[in-house]
Amino acid sequence: MIDLDKVPLEDQIKFWSKYRGYTLKTLGEEFNKRFGTKYVQQSFSRKINNESISYNELRQFGEILGFKVKLEPIN
Repeated sequence: MIDLDKVPLEDQIKFWSKYRGYTLKTLGEEFNKRFGTKYVQQSFSRKINNESISYNELRQFGEILGFKVKLEPIN
């Protein structure tokens, strides 16, 4: 089993995008279409690579990829 806490967010987004049939380019295009943003490919990729994604953007990525992003308390 992989401990996702140890996998960089950038790699997780790239993995799940590919798993769901998206490239970063098509994910960015879908993100812009659904949420009315105007990210160009370079700034979209930089945002993912630098892990400078807001919680709301992460939730939106999750929505596109078919995941629910939520915060849970640590036991």
